[in-house]
Amino acid sequence: MSRRPSFARLIRLALGLLGAAALIAVFAFPRALRLSFAAAAPLWVHRTLAFALGLRVEAVGAPMRGALLAANHVSWLDIVALGALAPVTFVAKSELGPNAAARAFLALQGVVFVERARRLSIPAANAAIASALARGERIVLFAEATTGDGNRILRFRSSHFEAARTANALVQPVTISYPRCAGLPVTRVERPTIAWYGDMTFAPHLWTVLRAGRLTCRVKFAEVVEGESRKVLARQAEKVVRGR
Repeated sequence: MSRRPSFARLIRLALGLLGAAALIAVFAFPRALRLSFAAAAPLWVHRTLAFALGLRVEAVGAPMRGALLAANHVSWLDIVALGALAPVTFVAKSELGPNAAARAFLALQGVVFVERARRLSIPAANAAIASALARGERIVLFAEATTGDGNRILRFRSSHFEAARTANALVQPVTISYPRCAGLPVTRVERPTIAWYGDMTFAPHLWTVLRAGRLTCRVKFAEVVEGESRKVLARQAEKVVRGR
């Protein structure tokens, strides 16, 4: 990894961020009104952010409409990568939208908020997820409920798999990995540097990503899994993502 980002990378970042900001400004009001022509706006925002970050996204398979996309979680980069492949709605912690303005901004992307600290909030969140699935939306659930170091998959939490059962929706496992950096294979030792986990803060990690060189994110959409309960669905999806 280089000691500092190249001047070209910083220019690319600045241009990409300006482009994403312009797209958000243009489409914020139409998105808030749910106008059909603005439905794909988040897709182009994420693609612009991927360009800004020098993030190449490789898709294996395709995300299904009206499916719960049960994915592992490595980094905040996962959000950009998934958002750049198709219009999706994310299941997110309510801490990400601590006030009305933040929630309104995130709602332009498409978010279902979950208060993870309050188990009593799970039925309401599942009802919102089920409604979105019934409308044909692709719902991204980071089923580990946190990020990892990129070298292991944590146990999938089963609570929100109940929403797929309620909506009679498909559950599609999704595996996210970062196999190449600056054109070279990423080793087991280097993966935790790319991952964002523990007590890492955003700005230093962004600087690390920019120093690292161009990253490749591989997103593998597997065949759907089945199960007679939410727990079985979670275990089946977890096994697929683990590659078992």
